[in-house]
Amino acid sequence: MLLKILGILLAVSALGGLYMVFLALRAGDVSGALLFFGFVLLLGLPAFACLRRWNTACAVDATEENANAPVRFVPHWFMMAALILTALAVLAALVIPHVLR
Repeated sequence: MLLKILGILLAVSALGGLYMVFLALRAGDVSGALLFFGFVLLLGLPAFACLRRWNTACAVDATEENANAPVRFVPHWFMMAALILTALAVLAALVIPHVLR
């Protein structure tokens, strides 16, 4: 249900972005139209993915026969390390210039 609501909200936002692209092109602002078209792609592609899965079942709706299936563990330490390093790099880029003043 949440996936449907999210897909609809993203689709409405993408349609609003398309309207802004139309207005920017009518005003002759090509760079603004490209910016808003980027927003449309940013919102429209996940909306398309959510709406495409509209009728498929969710893992929460699993029947009892699927409930006892073994769970595989996927190690995610590499992704967490990359996120922590990225956060530290962003913080360093923000803090170091203020310290060196």
